[in-house]
Amino acid sequence: MGLKRTPRGFAVYTEFKDEYGKNIRVQMSSIATKRCVWIQNEVTEHMGEHFGNAHLTVPMAKRVIKALQAFVDGKE
Repeated sequence: MGLKRTPRGFAVYTEFKDEYGKNIRVQMSSIATKRCVWIQNEVTEHMGEHFGNAHLTVPMAKRVIKALQAFVDGKE
């Protein structure tokens, strides 16, 4: 699997836009003490509050599952 890499060389398992057009990314963490993955999303401001929620459809959720399975399986 030819994964995209961050400028520091960490695997990016998937990137896409959620139902509201916000960016979602599943990326390997740089933490040195254990294997971790970031699930990142673009912050939305709503009525003065900041939310970090991803509003996913079923196909989008399947993409996250596939990316997390690659992480769990140790694919980099």
